[in-house]
Amino acid sequence: MNTGESALSVGKFLSGLSRTLGVANQVIPLVEQTRPLFKNAKNAYKVIKNIPIKKNDKVTVEKNYVPIPQEKKTTNNSPQFFI
Repeated sequence: MNTGESALSVGKFLSGLSRTLGVANQVIPLVEQTRPLFKNAKNAYKVIKNIPIKKNDKVTVEKNYVPIPQEKKTTNNSPQFFI
């Protein structure tokens, strides 16, 4: 066995291990920060699921509803001055 090849493979292994640990050091804090978000989402789903909803509820609309007419916009590109 040649010591040059052995040292090279150990160097590659250590380089790969270093990169892996670097990625893990970046990912672990993200996982820890997002864990409460997912836990709260599960709880929120349980709460929403247990809210009783009546299927025959109707939205009431006022009988005296009159839509407000919108002003027509001018397509004149010149400046407008108001006095």
